[in-house]
Amino acid sequence: MNLDVFKKLGFVLLYMLFVNCNLNEDPVACPTPLTGDLLETEVTLVGTWKISGITADTEVDISNDSEDNPSTDIYNQSSDCSKDAFYTFNENRTYTYNTGSQTDGCTKSTTSGTWQLSQNDLLLVVSCGSNVYDVSFNEDDSQFSYTLSLDVQEVNGLLTSARITFTFSKEEN
Repeated sequence: MNLDVFKKLGFVLLYMLFVNCNLNEDPVACPTPLTGDLLETEVTLVGTWKISGITADTEVDISNDSEDNPSTDIYNQSSDCSKDAFYTFNENRTYTYNTGSQTDGCTKSTTSGTWQLSQNDLLLVVSCGSNVYDVSFNEDDSQFSYTLSLDVQEVNGLLTSARITFTFSKEEN
């Protein structure tokens, strides 16, 4: 009986050897940090932008207020910690995204990387990844927003698929 175990183990090891030989040994290619002078159209983004609105295309209830009161206005249902989020875009193409750093009792988090704005595409390169957001600015360039398709966990535990629009307002210096 022990012989059968060794045969099976040998077969598994042989199989793993063949499978591993077919694996791609190339390391993951990380995006190169963005560099270079800003274009005239990118200068508008330089500065600090604080979250000022979060809306959904579907009513959701995320407030833990013991009431069934779904709304498309996620920002007003959010905690102070969730409202403590801002981007800072610098002239040297670096950026930071901070959460929880200005409100007591919040978990602080900072993400940093490099950025580029090409027409309405905001490219953010961070660590070994990148994201592109389709941004739109208001008339006087004091706000920008982008929309993502997300699953929102409601207070009752249900997941609701929605298109969520995040709006950021430029902070005055």
